[in-house]
Amino acid sequence: MTIYVDVVFIENLLLNYIILCATAIIGKSKIHIFKFLLASSFGSLYAILNYVISLSNFENFLLKLFISSFMILISFDNKKIKVFFKNLIMFYLTSFTFGGAAFMLLFFVKPENVIFENGHFIGTYPIKITILGGILGFLIIALVTKFIKGRILNTLCDLEICFNEKVIHLKTLIDSGNLLKEPITNQDVIVVQKSSLEELIDKKILNEAIAMINGHFIGDMSEEIYKLKFKVIPFSALGNENGVLIGFKPDYIKIYSEEEIVKKDVIVGIYDGKLSKTNLYTSLVGLGCFRKGGIKDEYFTNA
Repeated sequence: MTIYVDVVFIENLLLNYIILCATAIIGKSKIHIFKFLLASSFGSLYAILNYVISLSNFENFLLKLFISSFMILISFDNKKIKVFFKNLIMFYLTSFTFGGAAFMLLFFVKPENVIFENGHFIGTYPIKITILGGILGFLIIALVTKFIKGRILNTLCDLEICFNEKVIHLKTLIDSGNLLKEPITNQDVIVVQKSSLEELIDKKILNEAIAMINGHFIGDMSEEIYKLKFKVIPFSALGNENGVLIGFKPDYIKIYSEEEIVKKDVIVGIYDGKLSKTNLYTSLVGLGCFRKGGIKDEYFTNA
């Protein structure tokens, strides 16, 4: 079977570029056209080298790992080591999906082009098959990613809250079920247990505010409570269909996840209890704090 080096190079260049673009889109990274073309060229050179030089399985594995890592280093702004590994893993997942999609299309459309030679499946991948395989692979990953994100398990990260020039740092849970909104301003509400807020707000004020929301008599702290402009937030949760939280508007919050997110248009809801039996976290942050436009639902599920 005759293999044309220029055809192999161009087809792999195109497929590598599509994979890098899909990796960037799914990982919400910037697309750098020149960087992606440069990285795709290195990937294409590996494809040619794989036909020309006979390597052992171990040598081939190390070369693949080196080439793919180099492609990720060229293509993306890997400010942190975990971002690099996230991009690398996403690149591999995208590559496997694209390769499988392209091979499946070739197998069904032109099975005579699939040949097993020297331990490798070799085939003439028409440019249409390459493009269609890339599109199909991207659609598969996009649908799976959307499905997983909608049902993603809760994740821990660090949270900073600033109020009246005082700052506290907490462990928070990214809770996909926390869709709570403040009904008047429609701002996202993060839920923080009362004991974690005592460095921001006097303990007596917190206790009086909770007592007020529960319909009890307000004592000497009523003036201080009024000054802080507490807000009443209705919610529905398992075991409490008509619950009410009292909250306040902070100066800002910072969420330290993969990137630092600063939000001012949020409300801190005060929870009079423990959110985690093991004190692993003391607050809940909903997915609305991570996206533009937020979520319209007004209910949240207590962890």
